[in-house]
Amino acid sequence: MTLSNQKYFLNENTAMPNKVGHEAHYNDGKHTVNVKLSLIEFEEDGLFFVYSPALDLTGYGKTHEEARDSYNIAMEEFIKYTTNKKTAAEVLSNLGWNVSKKKSISAPSLSELLQSRGYLEEIFTEKQFRKTDEEVSIPSFA
Repeated sequence: MTLSNQKYFLNENTAMPNKVGHEAHYNDGKHTVNVKLSLIEFEEDGLFFVYSPALDLTGYGKTHEEARDSYNIAMEEFIKYTTNKKTAAEVLSNLGWNVSKKKSISAPSLSELLQSRGYLEEIFTEKQFRKTDEEVSIPSFA
């Protein structure tokens, strides 16, 4: 996991990030796709949040560590559920990802995420936040 300690606060004088970085790699040996997800971390009303815009998953807690643990549980449950139900491709597609039969996937762009997830724009414009990147292995869905 690569962690950025840079904090962002956007206002009328600041440009919004042009990318909420996503990269994907397919591993045919283990039937997994490694995806680099950006996570947005922020605090609101005394609670800490870790949010993945690309997967629309959130973890929260009274401390940053609790929020991270909660996010990890949400991610684990997302992967288990979509794997067991064999719905990963469908769910990712419904979240705006481009999923091809050739085992390639790509996450929605930042502009697409901003249009489909109104709360993301609120985070970027009204909250102090930190963006981190994390690589996650998602079981193959083909």
